[in-house]
Amino acid sequence: MSVKPKITIGMPVFNDVEFIRASIQSILDQCFEDFILILSDDGATDGSEKICAEFAKQDSRIEYVVQDQNIGISNNMMFLLDRCTTEFFMWAGDDDVYHPNFVRNLLRVLETKEDVLVAFSKYEIINEEDRTIEVRSNPNYHQHSAYLRLKELVKNPDDGFGYGVFRTAAIKGVYFPTWWWPNKKTPYNNIYPTLCFYLAKGNYYELEESMFQKRVKTEGKTNHKLIGQGNAIKETFAYTVRRFNLVTISARQIRKAGSFGLMLRIYPLLWYKWFLVSASKQFALAGSSFFKNRVKRSNLKS
Repeated sequence: MSVKPKITIGMPVFNDVEFIRASIQSILDQCFEDFILILSDDGATDGSEKICAEFAKQDSRIEYVVQDQNIGISNNMMFLLDRCTTEFFMWAGDDDVYHPNFVRNLLRVLETKEDVLVAFSKYEIINEEDRTIEVRSNPNYHQHSAYLRLKELVKNPDDGFGYGVFRTAAIKGVYFPTWWWPNKKTPYNNIYPTLCFYLAKGNYYELEESMFQKRVKTEGKTNHKLIGQGNAIKETFAYTVRRFNLVTISARQIRKAGSFGLMLRIYPLLWYKWFLVSASKQFALAGSSFFKNRVKRSNLKS
């Protein structure tokens, strides 16, 4: 390994003991070896911390950091980027799996295509048993126009490429939001404002080969819970506030990375697709649930 590695891989860690070993190992098995892997432990209590410490002792490329207190996934993501001093950077999920050529092939893209800010690949959604559920691809995010890139993201949102390889200098200053009350501890969709930042600032490139496996888990194994589940009114209120946050913070990220004019151009579509349409669907679901519960209670009384 060179004196200064070419890429930093940042992995936020929190209670994924069932999957973290395979995830770390898939990174250590990369054919491109010139990297540093930072494991940022946000207070894991399920044994993940022991696995991290074990790997750190075995491989000098690993830096294991334990946070003094739980800082949340958004702050942990930003902590890892702030710690990066290499030319390239990528975030890694502690439950995802990487093809051995993932880092090498994506670095080649960034080294040969100067207009590309983030390189990614076609990827698979896998379940807890490592079975592939579907294969996803978003090559249309690649456009010479920032407006067209953002338009495609807003119309067909997918957060996979948040785990691609980035030019570090280009993404310094990106912001992972912590949603307003009542969603302060709910990070769902918090990656989307960052995707807006990336596509407003530079281009995207996707390799045709699938080299990344993104895991989805059942509710019992998911660390983050939605607010108000089981109560249609509370859930709808929390959801509406979160979607409002999503639109307003995404707009700010577009303005920060691009321009005020770019933000104005995309804002009507952003507001319509990410707030009005989604909020209307949520209200319809809540209304249906409320009506069914009233009918059920009425039948029980009779």
